Amino acid sequence: MTQVFISHSAKRDPLTLEVLQRVASGLTSKNFEVRVDMEALRPGVDWCATLYQWLAECDAAVVLFNEAALESFWVRREVNILLWRRALNPRFRVIPVLVGKMSSGRLKDAGFSDVLPVEFAREPWEENGGEGGEGAARRGYAERLAASVLGRFPEQPGPAADGDPMRVWVARLAEQLRQTGNDRPLLAVARSLGIEEAELADVRADSGACLLLAHRLLGTVEGAALKSALMELAPYLSSDQLHRLVAQLLPVWVNGESARHILPPPGCGRSRAVVLNARQHSTAGHYVDRAMCLQLDRYHLAAAGGLPLGEDAAGELVEECVDAVRALLHYPPGVPPERFRPRENVLHCLSVDVSALRPAVVAEAVGEVRRRFPWLVLILLTGGTVPDDRTLRDWRLDDLVMVAPQLTEDEEILGYQLAEDLRELPRRLNGSWR
Repeated sequence: MTQVFISHSAKRDPLTLEVLQRVASGLTSKNFEVRVDMEALRPGVDWCATLYQWLAECDAAVVLFNEAALESFWVRREVNILLWRRALNPRFRVIPVLVGKMSSGRLKDAGFSDVLPVEFAREPWEENGGEGGEGAARRGYAERLAASVLGRFPEQPGPAADGDPMRVWVARLAEQLRQTGNDRPLLAVARSLGIEEAELADVRADSGACLLLAHRLLGTVEGAALKSALMELAPYLSSDQLHRLVAQLLPVWVNGESARHILPPPGCGRSRAVVLNARQHSTAGHYVDRAMCLQLDRYHLAAAGGLPLGEDAAGELVEECVDAVRALLHYPPGVPPERFRPRENVLHCLSVDVSALRPAVVAEAVGEVRRRFPWLVLILLTGGTVPDDRTLRDWRLDDLVMVAPQLTEDEEILGYQLAEDLRELPRRLNGSWR
């Protein structure tokens, strides 16, 4: 059944609660399966992990914006994940709803600017309760707004869209877990990931439990728990199967909500300039892998910068970037950059280390690279610090995007160590790591 997730903070807001109830009831009557946290979560269930699973599995989403939602940590997280899925798959429908006096300007002021390009559902709100009093006015308004939302959905849900990148990643990982062919390691993995004992009875290699475990593994898992899970699985997998599983899990240390800032929004072309306060090009690689859900046929990444530069620092950095783009596109030597063309329907990313460069050099070099390759996503690595406002202005990049939440130095080190530990695991298990 087609699933619709409703994000809200309606508990103490009678108007928003009435809109929520009418939208949920209307969707149910159209045979959609509605996911609303206050109704569908059983007592004792790990609600954080369950919410993440719903966000990854839903076919569409409705976000009710009221004042409480703007201040809600969880609504913000839910919106981030939903917009991530929309950036990966433009067919994924997100319907933001402005409740009462809420406005797009208020959303922008509260840090929800990424929602603004999406078409809103809204109805005029009148301060005067009018005939019948405040209660009748609230019910009438809620009915009109809910009707506006429900009008975006067909009378009967169609088949779920195939090829959603997040779903594909989860399904691919679940299939690899099923290859163990044994319930024992899956139970051990479930315990290492903190799954409640009440849910363990359903963990079997031939059931949907592998999807549950895949969702948990692709959540931001602590390194120790992830390594423990792999150690439980390793004896039941061939060396090739273990290598493939490790490859799927390398980027999961990256916060998915941060990684999605790498992706250009739907309809905005493929160009983007992103600031990531990281030291390693491998970190940028993990961010792109995470953002793209490891759909390797849909993106390519190269790296430039970090080498000592001479007097013409900007010119030398541009040439480094040109060489990196040549390698990215597999053009042979001798083909001039003017002839470089991007692959169709593929995201092309270039990680550029600008941490030791003067703002004027960054402005000149990055501006020239973007002029030559306007379809390129540039990830500007700034080391362990975030550039201040003056530096950002001096770069002269009006559309610059900051990856947020920002990365700490300890997080990058731990992420690097975890990736190396995971890569080393298959060699250690077969005795060839020394």
